[in-house]
Amino acid sequence: MTNDNSKLIAAYFDNASITGALSESSVLKYKSSIKTFLSLTGNKFLGDLVNRDFDQFILKMLSNGAKGSRIRNVIAAVKSLLTYLQKEGLIGNQLDLDKIRKPKAQRKEVNFLTVEEIRIFLETIRSDIEEGVMIRKVRMMALVMLLLQTGARVGEALSIKVADIDRLNMEIPFIGKGKKPRSLYLKNETLYWLDRYLAIRKSDSEFLFVTLNGQAQWQQTDVGRSFRLYKKGLA
Repeated sequence: MTNDNSKLIAAYFDNASITGALSESSVLKYKSSIKTFLSLTGNKFLGDLVNRDFDQFILKMLSNGAKGSRIRNVIAAVKSLLTYLQKEGLIGNQLDLDKIRKPKAQRKEVNFLTVEEIRIFLETIRSDIEEGVMIRKVRMMALVMLLLQTGARVGEALSIKVADIDRLNMEIPFIGKGKKPRSLYLKNETLYWLDRYLAIRKSDSEFLFVTLNGQAQWQQTDVGRSFRLYKKGLA
């Protein structure tokens, strides 16, 4: 990695820290992804990159046996970096970020929980909370109850803003998949956990679900990791 690249990358992550644009785990993943990209593109100066460099990167990753999802994640991190650098005028290239090609995402087999697993899952979180009120546990309980009782998708739940909650009508109206308006109808238990979470989280963010430090929106990849950790405890 050249010194010039190092300075540009440092500026990007300094900005992310100040604005809270990335969670701590996302920062680590983005740094790893950017390092991977630069190592396979000959540590080329970021301001000299062209679309062809991304095509060659994809081919090298595929030849090394990398999965499409891994390649897409790396490209997403690099695009985020380049978008910031272009916006701030730190690089002057004319790279068209919208024309960067990415390998097709592979459909993953959905591994659903059984009714018994869901019961144990909820009991595990409840027992953890009883041992001590932890923001992490209460946040997970609030999300799980919202998903189970409203049928919301994880991505939809994470996009909800605090101001979206209509307590009078016990619903959360929002724009769903395909830009269609829909509502999530709340039950008392769901609202209880949402309120309990809001009461202890330390954040002024407009988003309902945020990172533990309260500086950024909770990301779907981090939610997936939390679910996997809990499910391991079911075995």
